[in-house]
Amino acid sequence: MSEQEHIEQEKVEPQTEGEPNQPNSEEGSGNENTIDEKDAKIQQLENELQKSKEEVQSLKDSWLRERADFQNYKKRTASEFIAIKRNVVTDFVTKLMNSLDNLDRVGLGVEITEGLKPFMDGIEMIRKEFYSVLERENIKKYSPTGEAFDHTSMEAIMSEESDEYSEEKVIEVYQPGYVYQEYEEKQILRPARVKVGKPKS
Repeated sequence: MSEQEHIEQEKVEPQTEGEPNQPNSEEGSGNENTIDEKDAKIQQLENELQKSKEEVQSLKDSWLRERADFQNYKKRTASEFIAIKRNVVTDFVTKLMNSLDNLDRVGLGVEITEGLKPFMDGIEMIRKEFYSVLERENIKKYSPTGEAFDHTSMEAIMSEESDEYSEEKVIEVYQPGYVYQEYEEKQILRPARVKVGKPKS
């Protein structure tokens, strides 16, 4: 080996055995920055997801409120329509009551001859048709003969006392009553005018 080669060999410092390689400081810094960016991105996505969930819940709550309001509106509108219809029908029937009473009295106390029979049959058909229409509109005529007296649906025109009565009882109907009844709703359009039998006081 020449002297020159020996000098160059001495300039090379061998690495001490067991000594680790020193990491590149710039490379380590780059890895840390990448991790921080990923964490920030994950946090951003989580925030956006939470915001989206809140918006969906808000829309759901709003939809439920709108649906409830609409259902209430439908019920209110239906109730108002029923009330209007009931008032129109009952007002109309109230105006007809006296005419119906007169129709019921046709032929009373009159002997029905062969000549009158077709006429009376025609009157009876008209009566039945009238009352059929009323029943379809939930209006009924009632004649409470023999029933216990009820001051909410009857009007006592006359009364008599007797030992044969244990309670106030309708013994005669002077004028039938009319009632509107649909499901649980009941409205007396005209009370029945009656004669009441009472127990002796």
